[in-house]
Amino acid sequence: MKCIVLLLLLAQAKTQLISPCPRLFQYEPQGSENDRWYATVTLISDAELSGVWLRLIFDKPSIQLGNWFGEVVTTDNKEYLIKNRNHKLAANTPYKLRFYLKYNPGEKPPQLVMFRLNARLACPENGVTTEAPVTTGQLITSSLLSTTRNPLANSNSNNNNNNNQGTTFVKPGGAFNQQTTNSGDDDDFFHGDFAIFHRPKPSLDAGAACGTVVMPPRPLITHGQATHEGEFPWHAALYHATGIDLTYICGASLITRYHLLTVAHCVTKPKSQEKLDPGSLVVYLGKYYLKRWSNPGIQDKHVDKITVHPDYKSQVFTNDIAILRMASPVELTNYVRPVCLWDENTQLQAVINKAGTVVGWGFDENGRVTEQLTKAKMPVVSQETCIYSFPDFYSRFTSDKTYCAGFKNGTSVCNGDSGGGMVFPKSNSNLNNPTWQLRGLVSISVALQNQLKCDASHYVVFTDVAKYLDWIKASLN
Repeated sequence: MKCIVLLLLLAQAKTQLISPCPRLFQYEPQGSENDRWYATVTLISDAELSGVWLRLIFDKPSIQLGNWFGEVVTTDNKEYLIKNRNHKLAANTPYKLRFYLKYNPGEKPPQLVMFRLNARLACPENGVTTEAPVTTGQLITSSLLSTTRNPLANSNSNNNNNNNQGTTFVKPGGAFNQQTTNSGDDDDFFHGDFAIFHRPKPSLDAGAACGTVVMPPRPLITHGQATHEGEFPWHAALYHATGIDLTYICGASLITRYHLLTVAHCVTKPKSQEKLDPGSLVVYLGKYYLKRWSNPGIQDKHVDKITVHPDYKSQVFTNDIAILRMASPVELTNYVRPVCLWDENTQLQAVINKAGTVVGWGFDENGRVTEQLTKAKMPVVSQETCIYSFPDFYSRFTSDKTYCAGFKNGTSVCNGDSGGGMVFPKSNSNLNNPTWQLRGLVSISVALQNQLKCDASHYVVFTDVAKYLDWIKASLN
């Protein structure tokens, strides 16, 4: 028995995970899953980085690397590249990125050897490691001290790098040998990190106002139609993080560089007034494809405050409105711009029979979640028309602070569209390129029997933003 225990202890000692740079990379304590480990990388740069490319190199292949920060690319499951073109890393501001590595539980787990941030060696710090075996040292020479090629694709990389043994690397964002910038490896360099590879950012006129669209609009069609990038620059996707998983939950509308409007039921626990943890919410602005993370214009932001209307009632969705404050301001571009708050007649009569535009990634008419941002043009109906269409439902969920819209012909908004805004062109604005203002937020709709999705043959209930203008303005802090 003692021998068995000793062998087990020796086996555990052999598989102990050792960080090559404890200040910037930490393994998490082993959990109940025996086929993966979790870890956190701290990204930090001396200079601001517009976009992040993080290359993680391990001592052996694995099955999968998972994260919710960005796109993952690998050719051999030993070197992984996590790319997020739209994340802005502020100078000297640490950012923690969590990921997991899945491996064969019957084998020794892979360990991190080193990582690069935007093509510059970050770990081991100062380019030195005392834990790596000789074979790993050869990998350092070929893969890190030369940023001019893909070491796995060029068998002459070791010979070519012998002339670079004196190269000095410092913290990401600092100076480095300019001879290494003649790169043919697109994976190693982020376009925007170095000026010679700079891709121009979407522009914004200095006098740009709310509700304006720079990208040329296309004609609206009454049934749900795909939009194009930049057509609704205020629409945001709200995600909820649980562990390593990131789940899309609702839409939201940008109203200032720091604030978004959404509905309260998106940011509270089910059937409760209790708010979600702001730290568990991530906002993506300028997003077009729901399952892609690198289309032009995307900005991701963390939420640091949730303000739910004090009179929100979860059982009947009364006062279903909330304000999200982001931890940092958005950058105003052609793809990210605020919408105007309503500043015309606040009476419902002013919009009855007028068509507003709603966008979202909800279910389509076939019950499939849409991948591209989709729009629909829907007319507002009177409260009487709405209630009489289904008294048992609408008499419970409508009030003088809501309105109904829709065609009852299959054109609607469904699950996943909650929180998205209904916008109208401002009166007397340019008909070809109007100024848009926010009137409603998608709140609730009639559910199909025994199904967790809406019935597009019924009207949709919207929170009437025009009835909350004083509360919104008083809550923007």
